[in-house]
Amino acid sequence: MSDKIQAAKIKAKTKRAKDAAAPIRVLPSKVLYVSSNPEVTAFPITVVGEEIRPQFCNEREYLTWSVPDHLVERFEMHEFIVQGRIVRAEED
Repeated sequence: MSDKIQAAKIKAKTKRAKDAAAPIRVLPSKVLYVSSNPEVTAFPITVVGEEIRPQFCNEREYLTWSVPDHLVERFEMHEFIVQGRIVRAEED
């Protein structure tokens, strides 16, 4: 009887550990934003204390920001989004 109880405890512990690790392994999906005009220099945007750094496109004219899903709503409240300096990239 004690072997069954011990096996059940081990099984419960490993299931809890797997459940706890599952969200960590999942990468957050991202939303891509692009500057609407060519930019001379890169500038990061801080959203809720997290700095989102841009990258230049292949031609080094436009900037692109890869924004995690959980920050998209707040990112879209930024002044440059509202003014149209940065726009959401169209999905293919």
